[in-house]
Amino acid sequence: MPIVLMAQATKPEQRQQLQEQYPGWQFKDADAITPADYDEVEVLYGNHPLLKTLLARPTNQLKFVQVISAGVDYLPLKDLQAAGVLVVNTSGIHADAISESVLAAMLTVVRGYHAAWLNQQGQRAWQLPMTTSTLTGQQLLIYGTGQIGQSLAAKASALGMHVIGVNTTGHPAEHFHETVAFTATEPVLATANFIVNALPLTPTTHHLFNAALFAQTKQAPMLINIGRGPAVDTTDLMAALDQHQLSMAALDVTEPEPLPADHPLWQRDDVLITPHISGQIAHFRATVFPIFAANFAQFVKDGTLARNQVDLDRGY
Repeated sequence: MPIVLMAQATKPEQRQQLQEQYPGWQFKDADAITPADYDEVEVLYGNHPLLKTLLARPTNQLKFVQVISAGVDYLPLKDLQAAGVLVVNTSGIHADAISESVLAAMLTVVRGYHAAWLNQQGQRAWQLPMTTSTLTGQQLLIYGTGQIGQSLAAKASALGMHVIGVNTTGHPAEHFHETVAFTATEPVLATANFIVNALPLTPTTHHLFNAALFAQTKQAPMLINIGRGPAVDTTDLMAALDQHQLSMAALDVTEPEPLPADHPLWQRDDVLITPHISGQIAHFRATVFPIFAANFAQFVKDGTLARNQVDLDRGY
């Protein structure tokens, strides 16, 4: 009997629903699986270290993997593709949380809360000279015009920002005032007040944010990374901050990650660091389950998927 390895915990009622709907399948928790079961696992729900073990077996039967993240750069994509395994992500469910995190970082700086917090920890002077501004009228440059980028663009536009998106071809995207291609960013980098990375990690985006890119900035923008840590060259980032090519950086993801306690980024007043939490939402598992349920129903029916299928060639 084929097995669904439930590496991501589900509510008892969700498991019962699946078992009643699909009596020809077994739904096993990660701690209940044994080597004798390996060749019966056809579906993996969640992120699990057993994935590579299953793929390496000559008798592997894995056909469908549902991860619980939007990014899939940590998966063995070539091995999955070679084995003909379908992969689904959770793209879209994090969009509001991440876009609100970006707004929080920008507002923390422009409204003086970051400076006030530093003062509270140090000088503790009530009348600290402090420069404040608003987001209204400022230019936001978002690398990535998918669901996260569009959610952020909509919210930032509502606050009066001018929002420009960067994507592969410069094709239009909802909620953006304008879009440009990766090859045409020099003019908008020169006028940007805030730069946000919302791109998946691929060979093309690895260290995309480097010394050459930072040298094109003219307004000392704030850089915010909510994509993947390795998209930003950390050494070049610190140099750009030292040279005032950038005014601030807010990093929800870092390279390396987790960031070691002795890393120099921790010592900088011009860097805000959060531990990869921008996409966290309440009731996360309950939000992921409908994606899996819809895809599993379609998979059982005809071997295809209903939504969120990852293009393993492109890596997203």
